[in-house]
Amino acid sequence: MSNQVPKKHEVQIDPDDPSMIIEVWVKELTFLDIQKSVEKLLKIGKDGSIGLNLEGYWKYAFSHWIQKTNPSLTVDDMMSLTGYVGEQMSQILPKPQDIAEQMQAGFTKASL
Repeated sequence: MSNQVPKKHEVQIDPDDPSMIIEVWVKELTFLDIQKSVEKLLKIGKDGSIGLNLEGYWKYAFSHWIQKTNPSLTVDDMMSLTGYVGEQMSQILPKPQDIAEQMQAGFTKASL
């Protein structure tokens, strides 16, 4: 069962100043969150080929799993973050490989 209380993280936004942070609250993922993220991650071609859509995955993760930030950021703001800040925020979210592992191993491991 899920407690549905978002977990607060502090994300460094300036590589030269550890005191510059943004607070980010991330929801606990549900079974359906994981299923939906796979839809965004995988591209299936008309010929049956399978590719990865990392941009789609991260857009989904940032817009659906981050519940709030302080200072407050919109989804558009989060899509425009610098590479450094985006990378720092991605570290607190499940990685595509984590999602793939959950899909392969089922839901018997610790929750994401």
